[in-house]
Amino acid sequence: MNIPDNSIPSSPSHPKDHDGVETAIAAITANDNNKNVFDLTDLPNDLFFLITSYLSPQDCVLCRRVSRAWLAAFTNPDTSWNFMRWHFARSREMRRAPAELGEKPDWARIFAKVARRYHYLRAAKPRLIEKIDVVQEAAGLKGSFKGVAPWNRWLRWNDNTAIFQHRDPTWCVDDGLLVYQEAVSERYVAYDLETRMRFEVPFDASDKTVRRLRLTSGVLVFEWCEREPYHQLNDRETVHRHFATAFDVQRRASSGDSSSSEVQFTWDITFRSEWKIHFLGLPVNGHDRFFSAHTSTHYALYLWQPNRSPWGEEDPLEQLTIWDISKPSTYRPSLDPSGANKPYSSPGLDHEGPTVINRFTWRELELLGIRQRHTPSLREILLDEANVYIHEEEHRWLAGQHSSLSPPRHHLVRCTGIPFSGMGPRWFDECCADGDVHMSFCPRVGSLARILGNNQLAGSKGLWPGYAPCWRHEEFPYLTVSDVLDAGAGVRVVARQCFMMEALSSFVMPKISVQEERDGGLGEEEDQVSEVQFADSMWWELLAKGKIAGDERWVVGEDGMGRVTIVRF
Repeated sequence: MNIPDNSIPSSPSHPKDHDGVETAIAAITANDNNKNVFDLTDLPNDLFFLITSYLSPQDCVLCRRVSRAWLAAFTNPDTSWNFMRWHFARSREMRRAPAELGEKPDWARIFAKVARRYHYLRAAKPRLIEKIDVVQEAAGLKGSFKGVAPWNRWLRWNDNTAIFQHRDPTWCVDDGLLVYQEAVSERYVAYDLETRMRFEVPFDASDKTVRRLRLTSGVLVFEWCEREPYHQLNDRETVHRHFATAFDVQRRASSGDSSSSEVQFTWDITFRSEWKIHFLGLPVNGHDRFFSAHTSTHYALYLWQPNRSPWGEEDPLEQLTIWDISKPSTYRPSLDPSGANKPYSSPGLDHEGPTVINRFTWRELELLGIRQRHTPSLREILLDEANVYIHEEEHRWLAGQHSSLSPPRHHLVRCTGIPFSGMGPRWFDECCADGDVHMSFCPRVGSLARILGNNQLAGSKGLWPGYAPCWRHEEFPYLTVSDVLDAGAGVRVVARQCFMMEALSSFVMPKISVQEERDGGLGEEEDQVSEVQFADSMWWELLAKGKIAGDERWVVGEDGMGRVTIVRF
């Protein structure tokens, strides 16, 4: 990377008035040695940078059109690098240079591209909308995707209802890579949103029904079952064997176009391992449910099943299992129903593969205070390097079979964290929106700072999983449906919906807005975070499945027709 010389000021100086700049210009033009100073570009570097520090990013780009001299001055690598440092210090390009930009980045082109991105992002307007047709969830049991049913509960206020927990989408995205099943070929592909190149995912979806797919921490996991039942559970239900297949997803530099100044990247998607997530299998219905999460080294699954015991037992069956999936293995239990070919497993062997490191039965879950019983409140489970976190939430206006018999005053969220081993202290965090029922904000001081990653525990990747999900009710009675968090850039795209308490207007149109952290941190001043709202039509374009993902460059969601929508800034 070209580092500018010492004559360039370390940061832009913005005095309250322009007296200092005018005095400096007058002193230079009055000097006999500076008779040829007729233009801005004739000034010394330090004064040129002092003046241009007052320009907005859009003005810096428009100045290139004044003349050839201005074009040369405003596209100078040192000048463009300083513009990036002044205006977009937290952008992805500045955070990842020079690893992804090469030894000699084209800072003039990069600055123009980033300035354009933030122009649309700060205006909450898409620069480009891209649509992708994907395979939809099947209505029956023989389709290629049949998601796990959420809890049977929804929001209800008078005659109005709203979804409280959406079904899983048929796609996933992380770090700029979108994985989905093509509608025509029905093969799974990985779509690089930056280069717009597609890569084949080596997952054979024939004779399989995918229940959930998830990409995170460089590992792609498919949770699936066989389309044909394995055995009869009772007179009315059959059992399908369920498995999880993991792939390593790595981004690496490629030997592409040597004329380009930027580093070219490609994706390697390779099989890591496969394991059975339930020893007998599960029915594919709307009653048996499981929630899961994974990192690059561990996989956790919480199982909830209605009790089918003929002896009159009523409490549902619950279990939490933790696997170590760090070691690869070529063994596929789906191809070996009897288990006769399973290799000998011993610690230290290369073919050890996934192993169960702990299994919490309903007794341990009850002791830890996370047993769900007949009125489950579990929203999701999350992991870090050594702990599993159970996120739960209850709402005052919940209705349905699984809604609580004693609802909270407003919206209650809690997190319970336990070590993988089960031994050690239990982490507990709880929050309930406080105030009155007309308008209430999360009572936690700095909760928005948590969301934008402005804390030591969150780091550059965003919110620490041990926090209760306060982001769901940060503007109660608005309910945050989903959000996109780019903590490194200080950017968040948030989608909320709300019931109003006034009798004459009981429903408020949902809204999607962009929040951006300014001046390096939130501190205690609300005006350090700007928020701009998208057009109302963008809700239909992005929130049909109640999920959005992405970063400062784009937002990915699903529209009302079941197509994946990519909003590019």
